[in-house]
Amino acid sequence: ASLAKICGAKYAISVSSGTAALHIAYAAAGLGPGDEIITSPLTFAATANAALMLGARVRFCDIDPNTLNIDAKEVVKKINEKTKLIAPVDFAGLPAFTDELGEIATKNNIAIVEDAAHSIGARYQGRPVGSLADMTTFSFHPVKTITTGEGGAVTTNSPELYEKLCHLRNHYMLRNPKDLREENPPPWHYEIP
Repeated sequence: ASLAKICGAKYAISVSSGTAALHIAYAAAGLGPGDEIITSPLTFAATANAALMLGARVRFCDIDPNTLNIDAKEVVKKINEKTKLIAPVDFAGLPAFTDELGEIATKNNIAIVEDAAHSIGARYQGRPVGSLADMTTFSFHPVKTITTGEGGAVTTNSPELYEKLCHLRNHYMLRNPKDLREENPPPWHYEIP
């Protein structure tokens, strides 16, 4: 709840690492075999590897030499019918999300998962990182701005994505009686559809 508040997001989901955060965010966005993501090559391997774990193809996009973040003009050139999402990386804490990138994603019906591993607390035009993209991922690894020894999180404003993220974080283990097939289950019962 505190992370969501700081990030100006409705929801925050904690996970075991920044890599896990990217993995469930990409999965919640529906990324899978045959899909492509566009991201920056100026990042840690997890930004690309999480997509590869889901069977997607990674297309690297050049950066803006002034910001070292993904260049929106170059993103447009990389989009094709297989592009499922854009994963901008906030290099050195500078937000990579821009209104231009948001417009490109909206126009092409592409999700944005912002890799904000280094930018917790940063703002873009007065708006906090964590509230800008469809989903934003954070890392709390020992070399990050805020650390928990390890850990990660995803923020979103979408109730649908939040529900998917919660399920994905727990291997789709369902415990809520309304979601279960068995009537009147014992308290330890769960199902994985």
